[in-house]
Amino acid sequence: MNPSSVPGHDDRVQQFLRLLAKHERRLRGYILPLVPNWADAEDVAQEVRIRLWEQFDSYDPAKDFGAWACTIAYYQVLTYREKRSRRRQLISSESLELVAKTVVAMSDELESAQRALADCFEKLPKAKRDLLTYYYSGKHTMREIAARLGRTFDATRNAILRTRMALRDCVKAKLDKEDGP
Repeated sequence: MNPSSVPGHDDRVQQFLRLLAKHERRLRGYILPLVPNWADAEDVAQEVRIRLWEQFDSYDPAKDFGAWACTIAYYQVLTYREKRSRRRQLISSESLELVAKTVVAMSDELESAQRALADCFEKLPKAKRDLLTYYYSGKHTMREIAARLGRTFDATRNAILRTRMALRDCVKAKLDKEDGP
């Protein structure tokens, strides 16, 4: 039977691709510190994608896809290390496990910080969002931005600095609130 003729197959493929795309950066960020060579890390990442698809039917949608994917990636890294065991290992298995746990913890913190930043950015007045977007696009100098806004260089620089500080304070408050007492 042709897999694409199975009812719901296309929906399942789309669901998998959406989840994979959403968590691709997290997955790469997990694998790269564990595999010392960039090309090898890419090979492992490809193997992980294949494994994820092969095991997607066992994935519980109520659980975090990224955590599930990182677990599979961890075992793929172990498989990679086993295949490479003829070579001298640069890192012990215990150290690898510690690095893996640290990467997971850091990626969770980074995800929280990114969500907080996006939320705080959206709460800024449109003029301030536009100012930061224009500045961080990297296409214009501070003088060009000032001229475009009809402001002095110093006033523009100060507006950007104040807006960045407001964002920093907002993000810090949100993260502190998440950590709670």
